[in-house]
Amino acid sequence: MDTVSARFDIATALMDGITYSNWERNKSLYWLDIGNARNTGQGILSTIGVIKQPNSNLYRTVSNLPMVTDEFKELLEAQTENNEPSCSLAEALEKQDLFINSALANMGASLLWKLFREGMTQHRGFFLNLANFKSEPIAVG
Repeated sequence: MDTVSARFDIATALMDGITYSNWERNKSLYWLDIGNARNTGQGILSTIGVIKQPNSNLYRTVSNLPMVTDEFKELLEAQTENNEPSCSLAEALEKQDLFINSALANMGASLLWKLFREGMTQHRGFFLNLANFKSEPIAVG
């Protein structure tokens, strides 16, 4: 379920998991939150806790990427939730563009691919508007 309350519950569970679980401290943990409206959406990459970065003479490293629930808390809390399921494809298409979910999924996968392949990323997310075919990256730092 893609709701504001679910996002806050996930954030709480992830942070509680670091404190109270047996997760290995040397593993890097990330949360890629992807959400959408009718024809817009975003993907925000967050770290779960602090991730020690290697020293670099070329780049300014960042050990923590804020969670979507921290950085955009006021915007999330201001949203009204509509949890009603659509009974038909026609009703679903009235609520959101046919391709918004697949476009966001592909952009999110590309963000993760770049991070895993190159071991770093200059971007920690993006905003997408399919109505005007614009996307805006969110830079790290």
